[in-house]
Amino acid sequence: MENERVDKIEYYLLIAEAVAGRGTCLRKNYGCIIVKNDEIIATGYTGAPRGRKNCIDLGYCTKKKILPDMRHRWIWRL
Repeated sequence: MENERVDKIEYYLLIAEAVAGRGTCLRKNYGCIIVKNDEIIATGYTGAPRGRKNCIDLGYCTKKKILPDMRHRWIWRL
């Protein structure tokens, strides 16, 4: 049995996927990492800014409550 090593891009994508698991958005969760010279210097995920309540804690999506659904914005132009 050979020990296959994951290439760097796949490695970073797996880390970004794990970071996305920390997201607190009820709509969609994303994770990201910033890599410089093969060193991870930052990670991030979707959620409310520090000091604000998250959608998960509130039980509703604050963006949906404040902003209209933008998927149908072309209708407004008619």
